[in-house]
Amino acid sequence: MKMGAAFAFLIVVACLSVSSEFAIAKASGDQTKTVRLKFDAFNRHDVDAIKGTYASDAILHSPDYPELHGNSPIAETYRHLFDAMPDAKDTVQALGSSDDKVYAQFLLTGHFNGAADKPVSVRIMSVYTIRNGLIVDDSTYYDRKAP
Repeated sequence: MKMGAAFAFLIVVACLSVSSEFAIAKASGDQTKTVRLKFDAFNRHDVDAIKGTYASDAILHSPDYPELHGNSPIAETYRHLFDAMPDAKDTVQALGSSDDKVYAQFLLTGHFNGAADKPVSVRIMSVYTIRNGLIVDDSTYYDRKAP
């Protein structure tokens, strides 16, 4: 198999794998599965997979984005974050759900521009609304002054 064909095959397999995970989350009714997939994608810095966890008409509410509409603009916020903090990582500390809501408390850590002398550690709380296995609303809260 030529290098280009092998690469294309790997991309197709990866896409099918992600699609299968979303189908499982949707079919299982486990609302936390979608949010776990989002955190896994975050920690891989996989913006396309993050985009896939949000509905096309999803809304993000946060201190930096009072009301951002659509999974593409939401995904772009993550791309900018990864550019600014190449070692960004989320560590989930608590995860719970009730009906269509998932509550996540987590710690964002990393370094601005990868500089060891610019550490970041921010406690964050998010409330996600899940429908049909996708995030339709993300209300995220954090202190913008946290280092």
